[in-house]
Order: sequence, then structure tokens, then C-alpha cells
Amino acid sequence: MQPASPYPLTQRLAHVLAARLAPGADLDQQALAAVSRALLDTIGVMVAGCAEAPVTRLAPVLTAADGPSMAREAAMLLGTAAHALDFDDVAFGGHVSAVLVPALLAASLARPVSGADFARAYVAGYEVWSELATRDRDMYHRRGFHPTPVLGAVAAAGAVAVLLGLDRVRIAAALGLGASMAAGLVVNFGSMAKPFHAGRAAEAGLLAAQLAQGGMGASADALEGAKGFLACFTPQGAVDRDRALNCEETPGWMLARRQPSVKRYPVCYAAHRAVDAAVALSTRLPAQAGLRVEVTTSDRHSTTLRFRDPATVSEARFSLEFCVATALLRGRLGLAELGDAGLAAPEVRALMPQISRRIADHRDPALDGYALFDRVELFDASGASLAAQDVRRPRGHADNPADFADLLAKFHDCVARGGLPEGWATRIAGLCEAPAGIETMAPLAADLLGVARGMPGRR
Repeated sequence: MQPASPYPLTQRLAHVLAARLAPGADLDQQALAAVSRALLDTIGVMVAGCAEAPVTRLAPVLTAADGPSMAREAAMLLGTAAHALDFDDVAFGGHVSAVLVPALLAASLARPVSGADFARAYVAGYEVWSELATRDRDMYHRRGFHPTPVLGAVAAAGAVAVLLGLDRVRIAAALGLGASMAAGLVVNFGSMAKPFHAGRAAEAGLLAAQLAQGGMGASADALEGAKGFLACFTPQGAVDRDRALNCEETPGWMLARRQPSVKRYPVCYAAHRAVDAAVALSTRLPAQAGLRVEVTTSDRHSTTLRFRDPATVSEARFSLEFCVATALLRGRLGLAELGDAGLAAPEVRALMPQISRRIADHRDPALDGYALFDRVELFDASGASLAAQDVRRPRGHADNPADFADLLAKFHDCVARGGLPEGWATRIAGLCEAPAGIETMAPLAADLLGVARGMPGRR
């Protein structure tokens, strides 16, 4: 059994959040800019995801009651919508904003919440998420856990606790309660259960904060204890329960130093490097007769992208063959390609069996589970080969970021898919550019909840 940690992570993290992100605390411009981008991107993918099957199946089950339970159901529904297309941002092994943004929007429905309040709470949730994720050198996927709901339940608890203005004792309780609601399995990738993971984590975090606000407690060492969160979820036991907080070792919030990666394609992030390479090769694609395509990727990503012959669009999002074939033939992989017609396209189906996988014998030293690079190579009937430049960081990654114009174009595409008017999109984009200036988040939250519930006149 591991020895008790000498560092009181749960209590220290709660103290820092309460002391440095109290109501009225200022945020630096880098953090505010990151919140702006995360809010804009998440609202877009949420609107686009509202008509997807996981959301339309979930909405009728919820009661739409008023009061605290209404907020929790809103968090669950909006979180599921945000992750329904697998188009939401990623950081530290999971889909951070698809959990934090819905949880905070839902909490804004029943209490006065300004854009500045929202930004501080998002920073808090991001800090909790990154603090836990950076203490383990192995991704939770290795053990079959989906990091989004596992880390998300705790992070959302911290975020909503800050939004509610809880003190250190109650924030610590919220973190501990969130830790006991963390759950989610990789085996459900490619099914409607995966987007529900994000919704359930948002709801769990909100509930944890509400319970802590009401006086429910949790263990003082819920995160770092010998039988606590870190020790239980670590894939191989390589977890650091001893070091000080990230923000103590390096001043400043993690969000200002390491922003989420924006997804350019509505498919599993494990496919993005190969898709970038395939798009680059699309203008030079030789005749398909005798064509062979070899994709080099890591064993982890190959396992994650497990559907070689996808039967549904959900499975196609986790199919390396579908993603690469479509990108090669279309020169793109967007929302229009991820539909029944795109999945059934004869030319895509014909090319998919000609794609083989090569497991890389190299590893990225900075990213667990990644190859040093992904590669797509074409071989024509004569055996001549053509390869795109090796891809180490896909477009939109934090190290290869998308510019704001690209982010805005993605937002408008998503809102158009969701059926909302262009005027609404333009107004919301303007608000998201300066979230600290938003007087109240409630109207935006109510709009989005109406879309998710399929209310007449909202689409």
C-alpha cells in the first residue's frame, strides 16, 4: 500500500481556489482570452449537437423541473450536446470545455452570474483538471477509463463551487464529493454513451457543489489519500501525490500557460494527425485502381480507432479507415461528411479496405499514448510511394493553434447546422469575444437549454 501523502492536495487546492478566485478577483488577459475561445467553441458544438441522437434520447427522460434539479438536468443535457459530435476541444487527456461550460451555464440559470464570474469559475475548473492530470504520467485510457468524465466530475465540482462563492472548507468537500462520482469507460467509445459521459460529469460536478453548499462533507484527503482518487484511477501506479500545486511551482493559472486544443474535425482526436496528412495528400491522390494507403500511428490510437468497417456515424468517428479515406477523397472532413450519406458513399467504402495500419515503433516523449508522429503514405499500382509531411501536432493543437478566424468560421458552421439564425450567431460571437463584459449569463443559458430540449421556435 502506498504511504500517506505528505502533501494535503485536496485542502491546499481548495484553499488556493477560494483565496485567489474569490468574487471580484481579476484574471490576466491570457486567461480571459482562453475562456473566450473555449466559450465560443463549446457553444457552437453544443448547438450543432442538440439534434443528435444522444440528446434527443436523453431530453424526454428528464423532467424539466424547476429549482436545483432543473439546473442539474440542464448540465446533463447541455454536456451531452457539447460532446455529441466529438467536435469539442481537448486538453490534458479529455474534453475539458464540454464538461465545464455546460456545468457553469446550468448553474447560471438560477442565480445571478456575470461573464466575469463565469470566467473565474472556468479557470478554477481547468486548474483542478490539469492539476490531477499532470500528476500521472500515464493516460487513463491505458486502464480503460475515459478521462473526460473521470477528471471532469472533480473539475466541474471545483468550478461550480467557485461560481457559488463557497469557502475553502466547502470547496474541499465539493472536490471530494465529485471524486466519488467520477466514472466512464473507453469501451463505450463509438456509442451514444460517450457523449453522455460529458453530460453526466457536468451534472455530477454541479450536484457535488450544491451538496457542499448545503453542508455535506467528504474526506479531507479524497484526492491524495492512499485509497483516494489519484491512487485508485492511476493506470500503472506512476502517480505523484507529493509535489506542490502547479500554480505554486510556476506562478499563474494553467489556462494562461496551456490552452485547450481546438478540434478541426468532428471525429476522435486520435485520428486528427492522420487526417491532417490525408488532407495534404488529397490533391495528389493517384487513381484508386491498385492504390494502397498505409497509416502509421501508435498502438493506443489504433486501439481507440477500433471500427475498421463502421456501421453507424458514431462508429465512423472512431474509424481510422473512414476518416482517412474521406479526407483523401474530399480534401476535408467536416460536419457535412459525417452523416449517413458520407458513411455510405461508394467511393469511400471502396477505398477503406485499401487502407492498412502500421504501428509506430517510436513514442512521443511529451504525450502518453502518442507516436512521435503520424504518417500517411500512398502506394500506386507500380509500387511508387508518396507521403505527406509527418504530423506531430494536428492543426488546432495548443502547439499549432487555430487562429480566431478559423474558430469563428467553425462556430458559424455549427450554429447553422443547429438551425439557429445568423443574427443569433453574430450576437453570441460578439458576447464571447469579451465574456468579462457580460452582465448575466442566464439568457444565453436559457437559449441553449431551449435548443437542447427541442422547444418550438428555438431552431
